[in-house]
Amino acid sequence: MTPKDKLQNLRGKIDLIDADITKSFQERQRVSNDIAKVKEEGNLAITDTGREDKVIASALDLADEDKRAETAALMRTLISLSKLRQYENLGLTHALDFPEASGRAPGPVAFQGVPGAWSEHASRTMFPGEEYVTREYFEDVFEAVKKGEVSLGVLPIENSQTGAIGEVYDLLRRHSCYIVGQVWVNVNQCLLGLPGGSIGDIREVFSHPEGFNQCRRFLKGKNWELSKVSNTAVAAELVAKHETTKYAAIGSRRAAEVNGLTVLAENITDNPKNRTRFIAISRKPIYDDKSDTVTVTFSTIHRAGALCSVLQAFQLGGLNLTRIESRPVSGDSYRFFADLEGNILTPKVRDAIGQASVQSEYFEVLGCYATVNS
Repeated sequence: MTPKDKLQNLRGKIDLIDADITKSFQERQRVSNDIAKVKEEGNLAITDTGREDKVIASALDLADEDKRAETAALMRTLISLSKLRQYENLGLTHALDFPEASGRAPGPVAFQGVPGAWSEHASRTMFPGEEYVTREYFEDVFEAVKKGEVSLGVLPIENSQTGAIGEVYDLLRRHSCYIVGQVWVNVNQCLLGLPGGSIGDIREVFSHPEGFNQCRRFLKGKNWELSKVSNTAVAAELVAKHETTKYAAIGSRRAAEVNGLTVLAENITDNPKNRTRFIAISRKPIYDDKSDTVTVTFSTIHRAGALCSVLQAFQLGGLNLTRIESRPVSGDSYRFFADLEGNILTPKVRDAIGQASVQSEYFEVLGCYATVNS
């Protein structure tokens, strides 16, 4: 028998086994329907962690030692699918609490920092021709939006080189703002100083911590004091005010132009493809049929497989998860933030999110929005 014949023979055996598994799985789901009815009659909870643990333990007793991990994963998947079926039968999978889209409130656009900041560039890209106002800190932008002092706020949330900006994720949840847009900005950092100065004059460099992180290779081996400030454009402003060539800043060409500085070294970022993702926030959700991203936040009970159950709902719904970020809440508790490709106006997305929500201890949609081309 040739290898090809052997393979065909083995695949035939797999087909027969799969047919048996499919029949057994469908029968299991039919029994889950009956269980849902009994739980509804008795006003009993869908999730019974004690029962789930027993089901997994019984399966592990039958499993070969080298297949215990796969067996546990299989049983968790079956339990998750059974619970989803029970939630569907009880009409609970579509309990999605997300407000209807509203129009943009009147007012200017706020960004963190001063003119010349990368946030200003992102603001002008997303909302050209608007009135722009500055705020000193990230939280100041959120508070200005919540108080109605501005219509929108623009903040960085992720860098392709240094990762997520955790503070912004935390503030999103704390202030209950909605994400209404996003843009990726190419961040080409430069070393800025006073006209007539040179790199040999520098003794101290100012930058936002992210700026230092993005330019580690350039800074390595240089005997400079690195001083952190709230924004790269603020750093440029400080250099201009000091009026001495011993100070320099990491920032953009725009920051140099605004503050009358010169570029001492350009494109000093470690990664030439360095990009930062900026989001726009609003008091109310703003979305339409052109929106292409949904951001959700959720938490799970602290037990094995809990996160997998939520993510599986996205998988079964055919949603592509483009990013997931975890943030500590307290002790061993975490809150997750996830970005999904899709539009909440479509039944497919609403169904998947609804199913994920019932698998979560806490679940909230933070926004449905479009990506602006930079």
